[in-house]
Amino acid sequence: MRILIVSAFFPPNVIGGAELSAANLARWLAGQGHEIGILTTAPTKQDCLDGEQVDDFRIWRVAMPRPYPVFQAMERGGWQKPVWHLQDHFDPRNKAIMGEVLDAFRPDLVNIHIIQGIGYNALTAIGQRNIPAVFTLHDLGLACIKLAMFVNGRECDGQCSMCARSSAIKTRYVGSIARHGFISPSKANLARISTLLSLGDYPRIQILNPNSYPAPTVAHEKSEAMRLLYVGRLEEAKGIYVLIEALEPLAADYDFSLTLVGTGPRADDLAKQYGHHDWIKFTGQIPVQDVANWMANSDLLLVPSIWLENSPGVVIQALGVSLPVMGSDKGGIPELVTNGVNGVLVPPGSVQDWRAAIKSLLDDRSQLERYRQNASQMTSEFDQDFLGAKIVKFFEQVQNLPQP
Repeated sequence: MRILIVSAFFPPNVIGGAELSAANLARWLAGQGHEIGILTTAPTKQDCLDGEQVDDFRIWRVAMPRPYPVFQAMERGGWQKPVWHLQDHFDPRNKAIMGEVLDAFRPDLVNIHIIQGIGYNALTAIGQRNIPAVFTLHDLGLACIKLAMFVNGRECDGQCSMCARSSAIKTRYVGSIARHGFISPSKANLARISTLLSLGDYPRIQILNPNSYPAPTVAHEKSEAMRLLYVGRLEEAKGIYVLIEALEPLAADYDFSLTLVGTGPRADDLAKQYGHHDWIKFTGQIPVQDVANWMANSDLLLVPSIWLENSPGVVIQALGVSLPVMGSDKGGIPELVTNGVNGVLVPPGSVQDWRAAIKSLLDDRSQLERYRQNASQMTSEFDQDFLGAKIVKFFEQVQNLPQP
């Protein structure tokens, strides 16, 4: 099968897990003999590619006509932001760019991961050519301009008028593709999208991202101090402030460390507020192999998100190396973590509940050993070949939908 993967972000330009999942799937599909094309965006004109073969893929890396590239979206504001979003919805050049790539690559199917930044109206170019498409729902982008329905430190109760208008337009563009379907890595995300949008009778399915993670190159060693680990973007929605506030009073009575792996819009503020604590370490962005090694020599992964996480790859990676997880009882996290078995589930956003849960493990570390023994028992469910085969089967199902 000739498959075009569309993702506004794609390695080496990475800010989150969606583009890593797109790359993992692309590599797996290529390894199975499928012909893979990539349509993504370029940070600068010097980074552009026009269908060149790079390793296993033909890559179109395009500098989109915007006031700023999608990579700068979190830093920009003022008049440029609404102009950017208007272009992302309506600029006819989006459709033209997509059409040129489709005509050059001639895919049997398009798999869309991140369309924001390439342009929602570009979807109509797929529909006009009667090419089937599968949307991988990494976020709530079809329902929310900010992708997460999380504003000013809290989740949105529903769509605001602007997002409602935007999603109506997006839904119309999606509907221009006669044969399409939806994959969500979590049941929670699929349910949320389904309540916000009318997805019609088109097929939809929950399949975990078929990711592959490097094995640690170091062995797990026991430690007197409990080693707590956070891996992810340093931003408010991830609950990082809740976590540190929960830990601060415990530091006087317990021996533990907290390593924060990653960067993000709150990195400087967090370092300014909490960098003086000798029990906190900021690593910044580090290679994936180093993440695996940090996991190998940690005692507990913390995932304190206060928004609807879809299916955090860090949880799957941690459980795969027998690292227990304490996570928020929200979104896709409880689909991976079973409370009292391979980790602990905690009410999201509650400093007191997070403090009590961590204190319980500090008081009785034997619980952690039991969780560690159970943590790797789900690994067969995360097998890349198993999940990749399910995705290909769904691709074929969408391909075989009745022709218009």
